[in-house]
Amino acid sequence: MKHLIFIVLSSCFFVKASFSQNCDTVSIKKLYTEANIALSKDVNRSYHLAFDAYSQAKNCPFTKHYFEALISLSKAYYQKDLGDSSIRLLSPIVSRLPANTPTAYKAGIYHQLSSGYVMTLKLEQGLKYCLEALKNYELVNDSTNITNMLVNIANVYQQQNNFKQADLYLRKAEAKAKIISRKVALGNVYNTMGILYAEHGQLDSAEKFFLESTTIREKLNDNTSVAWNYNNLGGLYVMMERPKEAIVYLEKALKKFEEAGNYDGQTSIANNLGELYMAQNNFKKGLEYYSYSRKLYAQTNNLDNLENLYNNLSVYYDKIGDLKTAFQYSDSLIVLKDSLYGNRLDRSIAEMQVKFDVEKKDLELAKNKAEIQAKEEQAFIKNIIIVSVITLLILLSIVGVLFYRKKQVEQQAKLDAEIADQKELRVKAILEAEEKERRRIAQDLHDGVGQLLSAAKLNLSNLDAKLTSLNEEQKTAMQNALTLVDDSVKEVRAVSHNMMPNTLIKLGLASAVREFITKLGNAPTLKVDLEIVGLDSRLDNQIETVLYRVIQEIVNNIIKHAKASQISMQLIRHETELSVMIEDNGVGFDTAKLDSFEGIGLKGIQTRIEFLNGSVHFDSSVGRGTTVIIDVPIV
Repeated sequence: MKHLIFIVLSSCFFVKASFSQNCDTVSIKKLYTEANIALSKDVNRSYHLAFDAYSQAKNCPFTKHYFEALISLSKAYYQKDLGDSSIRLLSPIVSRLPANTPTAYKAGIYHQLSSGYVMTLKLEQGLKYCLEALKNYELVNDSTNITNMLVNIANVYQQQNNFKQADLYLRKAEAKAKIISRKVALGNVYNTMGILYAEHGQLDSAEKFFLESTTIREKLNDNTSVAWNYNNLGGLYVMMERPKEAIVYLEKALKKFEEAGNYDGQTSIANNLGELYMAQNNFKKGLEYYSYSRKLYAQTNNLDNLENLYNNLSVYYDKIGDLKTAFQYSDSLIVLKDSLYGNRLDRSIAEMQVKFDVEKKDLELAKNKAEIQAKEEQAFIKNIIIVSVITLLILLSIVGVLFYRKKQVEQQAKLDAEIADQKELRVKAILEAEEKERRRIAQDLHDGVGQLLSAAKLNLSNLDAKLTSLNEEQKTAMQNALTLVDDSVKEVRAVSHNMMPNTLIKLGLASAVREFITKLGNAPTLKVDLEIVGLDSRLDNQIETVLYRVIQEIVNNIIKHAKASQISMQLIRHETELSVMIEDNGVGFDTAKLDSFEGIGLKGIQTRIEFLNGSVHFDSSVGRGTTVIIDVPIV
C-alpha cells in the first residue's frame, strides 16, 4: 500500500510539474506592473503588455501572478471599450475558480466582469457581479473598493431608472466614505448623487450634492474634477432657470480648463456659454464665446465640437438677420456632417478592426492554450490509467487473499463445528450408555441378587423353625447366618438405589440430593450442611441426572481423599442458570496439577459439565480445603 501511495503522489507531481514549466514569474510581474502604470497614459501599450503577461501567466494558472495578469488585461479591455472581450476572458475563469482562490482576487475578477457587462448594457448580469464583488471586498475589508462598488451598483440602478435603489447604495457609499475619511471617494459619491437627483427632477437636492462635491474637490486641489463640478453646476442652474449663476460656474469651469490645458473642455464650455448668452439675447457675448470656441478648433480638431459650433453660428446669424452668413454656416454644417459621418464610419471600422485583431489574438491564444491543455490532459490521463491499473491489480490481489483467507476461516469453523458436534455426540453416547448400564446393574441387583438373597433368607428362616433340637451354639450360628443374609439384602438394595435412586426419577434433583445427604448424616465424623434455593420445579431429565452424578462424585471424592469433617453445599437456581457450590475443610490439593491426576474422577466431572455447556471451577490449595463451583445454563 505504501508503494501505491508513492505512485499516486508521483503522478500528481508529474501533472503539477507540467503546469509549472515556463512559468517565469519575474517576467510576468514586470509585464503586468508596466501595464498598470501605462493604463492611464497609453492604453494600447498597456493592453499589449497585459496581454503578454497573461499569455505567460497561463503556464502557472490560479497563482498570484496569474490573477494579477488577468485583472490587468481585463482593465485594458475596459479602457479600450472592449466590454465583450472582457466578458469572454473572465466568464470561463469565474466558473472554474478553485475553492482556495484568495478573496481579494475573486473580488477583483468580479469587479472587472461587472464593468464589462455594464459597458455592454447587460445590466442584470452587471448588477449580479457588482454584488459579488462587493461581498468579497467586504470579506477582506477593502474599504476603498467597497465604496467604489457601492457607487458602481448605484450607477447600474440609475441606468435601470430605479431611483430608490440607486439612492440607497449612494447613501451606503457616503457613510462608508465618511468612516474611512476618504475625501476623494466622498467627492465622487456627492457628484454622482447630484447627477442622480438632477436626472429625476430633484434640482434643489442635486444643487446641494454638487456644491458639497465641489467644496471637497476644491480643498483637494483636484482641478480637473473641480472643472467638471463647475460644469455640472452650470448645467443645473440652466435647468433651474438661474442663468446668472449658470454663467458664473461655466466661466469658472472654462478658467479651470484653461489652466489645465484641456482644449476639449474649453471648447465644450465656450459653446455652452455662447448658447446661454444667446438665450438671453446677448448676441455680442454669444458671438464672443462662439468665436473663442472657433479658435480652439485648430488646436483640438474635435469635429463633434465643430459641428455644434457651426449649428450655433448658423442660429446666431439667423437671429441677427445676416441670412447669407447663416446659410454659409448651414452649408458648412452639411459638409461637416458628411465628413463626420465618414470619420465616424472610419472610426467604427477602425474600432471593429481593433476588436477583430484582439479577438484574433484571443483565438490564437485560446488555440495554444487548448493544445497545451490537450497535451497535459493526455499525460494526466496516461498517468491515471497507469495508476488505475496498478491500483486495480493490488486491489484484486488483496481481494483474492481476503477471499482465500475467508474460505480458510469458513472451512476451519466448519471443521471445528463438526468436531464439537462429534465430541458432543460422543459424550452424550457415553453418558447415555453409562446411565443405561447403571440402570441395568441396579435392576439386576434388585431383581436378581436381591431376590436370591431374599429367597435364601426365607429358606433359612423355614429351616430354623423346623430344627428344634439345635443346641445353643448351633442356634447362634443359624441366627448369624440369617443376620448376614439380611444385611446382604439391605446392602444390595442400597447399592441399587444409589446407582439409580427412585427419588431422582420421581421427585427430581432437589429431593434426590436431600435424600443423598440425609444418608451421609449417619456418619458420626462428617457434618454436611445443605442449602437449596429456587429448585421448586423440575429441570430437564438429562441436566438432573448429570448434576446428581457429579455431586455424588464430588462428595465421594471428599469422603475418600479429603479427610474432611465438614461439607457445605449450595444449589441455587437463577433466572438462566443453576449454580452449585460444594466446599469442604479437608486437606486440599494443588490445582496446578489437576490435569496430571490419575483416574477419571475429576476429568469425568469436567466432561459431564462441558456436555451441559456449563463451567466447573476448582479452588484449592494444600491444607486449605477445596471449593468446587459449577454453573450450568438451564434456558
